[in-house]
Amino acid sequence: MRVLVLYYSNTGNTRKVAQALADGLGAELAEITCQTYLRWYGPVAMAWDVFTRHRPPVIVVAPQHAHYDLVLVGGPVWAARAAPPVLSGIGHLPDAGAVALFVTCSGDNPGSPPEPALAEMQAAAARPIAATEVFREADVRGPALAGKVEAFAAAVRVAIPGLAAGR
Repeated sequence: MRVLVLYYSNTGNTRKVAQALADGLGAELAEITCQTYLRWYGPVAMAWDVFTRHRPPVIVVAPQHAHYDLVLVGGPVWAARAAPPVLSGIGHLPDAGAVALFVTCSGDNPGSPPEPALAEMQAAAARPIAATEVFREADVRGPALAGKVEAFAAAVRVAIPGLAAGR
């Protein structure tokens, strides 16, 4: 079975989780990049996009016409919402039998939970979602990451018939 982990990362946290998931699932890894945010005015554009919900142009470095049995899409939570490049990247998803979502977030403020970001990503995907997971910064930077990644990978394997057998 073909599996792709597609991610956008600004600080490296999401990249770390995406790499661990790709390793754990025997998946290909592809990155969403946003050239606008790399320019001198990138921080201003980023803030504008977060608050206006504008979806910036992105580049998805993944085979365009490939079919995957599963695509996992991940990105950071910014201001309790999905990072705009992730939402743009979801519009470029390769053909997939199933989709799973994950987010990384630094805070644990009950007033700003990360679940709305997952709901926003699900709405952008416009298809059923096999599984979701939140990876907090303490998970990403601590010893719990391997166990949390394996638990999410196990949940994905259960949700996708044949994934465990095809690995």
